[in-house]
Amino acid sequence: MIDSKPYTIQFISRAQVAKDTYTFYFKRPADFEFIPGQYNRWTLPITATDGRGSSRFFTISSSPLVKDKLTITTKIIQSDFKKALLNLKENDEIKIFGPMGNFILEETNTKPKIFIAGGIGITPYHSMITYAAEKNLMIPLTLFVSFSTPEEMVFFDELKKIGEEHNNIKIVYTVTKPENSQIPWIGEIGRISEMLIKKYVPDIVDTLFYVVGPPPMEEATTKMLKDMKIEEENILTEAFTGY
Repeated sequence: MIDSKPYTIQFISRAQVAKDTYTFYFKRPADFEFIPGQYNRWTLPITATDGRGSSRFFTISSSPLVKDKLTITTKIIQSDFKKALLNLKENDEIKIFGPMGNFILEETNTKPKIFIAGGIGITPYHSMITYAAEKNLMIPLTLFVSFSTPEEMVFFDELKKIGEEHNNIKIVYTVTKPENSQIPWIGEIGRISEMLIKKYVPDIVDTLFYVVGPPPMEEATTKMLKDMKIEEENILTEAFTGY
């Protein structure tokens, strides 16, 4: 595993990628290496008054193969940290510590993998899938991700295109509250379920399941997988406790 250490990095730009959701671009240090799925502690030069401090843990949403940039993708809520993040100017410096985490894509493990995400929990999978596609890894990968409405979906067009270009990669988005949307949606509807998983991956024997999302979603999905008789050692989880 790569050793964690502190770095000072510069902000480049931001782009809105969905409702209340932005990708932030930073210059990547030449000696910074990471494995798809890992995260950093990101620290802004602020004095937070909301009790949540000046640091957050964010997964790196870009692939390790993107050598000049690091990105994070997050929902913007009314916290001191998020306001400061949104107000960063080009070349502003922030501190990071990392990389960290064992929720990773191990490319030497060729077992089929099913990625399950709730909302912004998709970020580690974006890093994993874009990396796997660029390296032409032949591991069977299937992503299931749920959003409340199409307006909140991130990475949809990009990942769908990857799925169309790589036979071993399947991308499945589902919407849980289409009635709240102004955008027509003709894809899957409802939460990620056993029925939905088996619709796209009929044979789940010897498959690794990755689960990430808010704690209630992560807990409910893990229970569902255990009810499906998935062995505990084949379930990897990561709970997003705050955005």
